[in-house]
Amino acid sequence: MAVRGKKIYWWLVPLMLAAGGTARAGVCDAVFMHDGGVAQFAGQGPLTMSADLAFSEVSQMGGGQCRARVQGSATFVYMGLPTGPTKLDYLMTVKGGQASFVRYDKAGEAPAHNGQFDLRMLGFFAYDQLREGQRLPGAAYHLNIGPDSPVGSQPGATVRTGEKTVGAKQTVSTPKGQQSCWPVTYTRNTDPTTLSLNGLVLPVPGVNSTVTDWYCPQLSLVVRQDVVQSNTKSSVVLTQLR
Repeated sequence: MAVRGKKIYWWLVPLMLAAGGTARAGVCDAVFMHDGGVAQFAGQGPLTMSADLAFSEVSQMGGGQCRARVQGSATFVYMGLPTGPTKLDYLMTVKGGQASFVRYDKAGEAPAHNGQFDLRMLGFFAYDQLREGQRLPGAAYHLNIGPDSPVGSQPGATVRTGEKTVGAKQTVSTPKGQQSCWPVTYTRNTDPTTLSLNGLVLPVPGVNSTVTDWYCPQLSLVVRQDVVQSNTKSSVVLTQLR
């Protein structure tokens, strides 16, 4: 399904805003952070996402600083509505514990902060040293839907994450075997907005959900994200890592 010649990835918004772009030094030492590195995710449930990410042009600057080109594709299904594949091509830079993303064809420019889609929304690269009972602050993000958006010029939406609570470590099955991982649980709410689809303006209801990120410190990655919305559970699971 296309809008004005581009694929819709609006439905990524209620699913993916887990971390707001924060990334710690451990990301630079992660299993996937090398030329030829791969991280693949697949989803199940009404809010379904799959993504294939390939890492190249990796450069390590030391001191927890690194950069990489991240390419791939993502597909989404929202309540049974397929949105088609979206191509991804970004430059990721990790510096001072902060991951920033720009479209690769705009490398050298400042990262956009206007809410357009970028890999900060994935939220899988977000955590570092955690402890049971730790509380992390929530955040609010305004996603502007501007002229470069595949859904036309719309006012955008606000996504709010509540305070995050770290639970007790549990064993999680991953492509790298059994891992001891931290569950990080929080609420995530999006305000109602509208979507321009082939000239029609459609209402998009607000989404209230509870999210649990399963962060495995040995992999420096969230390997599973569980989303509960209206007593319906969806999951995004890491299926391949190298």
